[in-house]
Amino acid sequence: MQTQDFNIESQPALFAYQPSPVNARAFLITKSGQSEPVGDYTVLDLEEDLTLSEKKVMNLISLLNGRQRLMELGHETQSRVLYQVINEEDEENKTNVLFYQLGAQGISKENALFRLERNEHEL
Repeated sequence: MQTQDFNIESQPALFAYQPSPVNARAFLITKSGQSEPVGDYTVLDLEEDLTLSEKKVMNLISLLNGRQRLMELGHETQSRVLYQVINEEDEENKTNVLFYQLGAQGISKENALFRLERNEHEL
């Protein structure tokens, strides 16, 4: 790790997450200093363990915070993660990204929906 990498990894986090108080299979994305959520992550795969889902959200938050070091989850999922940007901007001014899980059978299935206010991800 180089000095600049250490500095990036040790910067205060701009984004955080918390479990949704309304949906047991969702997480709210918040920005420091703001009380209203700027996005959400909803798990669509009812068979996925929520502990694994939370690790995925942690990786997304790390990316939003500009961090490079992420948790390796391939050994837990035994699949590849694919994604598709559904809307660059919806009626709520949010970018919608649909995640898919591609398993050994070669068939992808919807895994989660990630929504983030437009311009929040442009650090």
